[in-house]
Amino acid sequence: MLPMRALRLSIGEAFAGDTAFLAPATANKIALVVANFALTEDLVAGDLTLASFTGSTPKSGASGAQEVGINPLTGEQVLTILAPAGGYRWECTAAPTPSQTVYGFALLDSTLADLLGLALLDTPVNIANVGDFVDLGKVEMTIVMQPVS
Repeated sequence: MLPMRALRLSIGEAFAGDTAFLAPATANKIALVVANFALTEDLVAGDLTLASFTGSTPKSGASGAQEVGINPLTGEQVLTILAPAGGYRWECTAAPTPSQTVYGFALLDSTLADLLGLALLDTPVNIANVGDFVDLGKVEMTIVMQPVS
């Protein structure tokens, strides 16, 4: 059975304001991932290798309800994980030995124990020198048009 539009759209609204997952009182964090991975919903935080170069500390987003809206080009519902001041940008401040390649990023709870979302970068970024950086811009999660049937 295909759920109707109103029911489907309620999914994103519920996620965006869910205090147990995406809208906790203590903000979730975004961390860079430096070991390549196959994107699957069965991964857990312990499966990931997080960046450890100087300047790669996971960043806390904004606490509370996240933004949600409809992409008018695709009709899909998109949740925007609210960014901290300065955005989701990491800059290397001491040359790492060895260099680290950032393959993706993870949305984790505030303790880094629970993995809530994961994405691969379109192109991995090698961090080898002072000043090398990764800037994610907007961090978005898409609710596809037909999430259940």
